[in-house]
Amino acid sequence: PGCLSLDALWQMVGYWLAWSGSPGTIRALGVGAVKFRGQITPDVKCVRYEVAMRQVKRGRLALGVADGRVLADEACVYVARDLRVGLTTSAT
Repeated sequence: PGCLSLDALWQMVGYWLAWSGSPGTIRALGVGAVKFRGQITPDVKCVRYEVAMRQVKRGRLALGVADGRVLADEACVYVARDLRVGLTTSAT
């Protein structure tokens, strides 16, 4: 049940890289650790995704490293450390 939320966090890191000026296609490169503390159920009224960029490297590949968390009705349900996302302009 946490895979879509993890993908959303990767997408947010990639979106930030693109928004801040890096061209290319978003590629999720990995995650250091994920902890599940709960779940998102149909009765949840508000889901919030938070990402804190920790490191950005720009070169042939733009690389972003961030920590993120997912909150369901203000309760933290997922925590992800060392989300790694790259933006590449190559066709690979």
